Amino acid sequence: MSAPETPEPTELHVCHRCLVRLDASAGGVDLPRRVRAALAGRGLEQRTRVIASGCLGECPMDRVSVLVLPEGGTGAHIQLIDPAKDGEDLAEHVSRLPGP
Repeated sequence: MSAPETPEPTELHVCHRCLVRLDASAGGVDLPRRVRAALAGRGLEQRTRVIASGCLGECPMDRVSVLVLPEGGTGAHIQLIDPAKDGEDLAEHVSRLPGP
């Protein structure tokens, strides 16, 4: 008998170009760490993976583009987040995604 299949985690591809374009006071390159902390605060660290990516082509002013690839691989979309919210807006969004 085989072990139950573990679902792939939701992948959050954070645009590195958006991070470096942010004002230094927004703490851009430190945002992925803060996103991980926000996810952990909601108990989502086991079902998510934060990954730095290249440019996602959205280039929003004062926001960061995140490609969200949900568990199961369907429903991929771009989510724009506010760096001042330290990942809480993204954690809230991920918490509403359908889980396993």
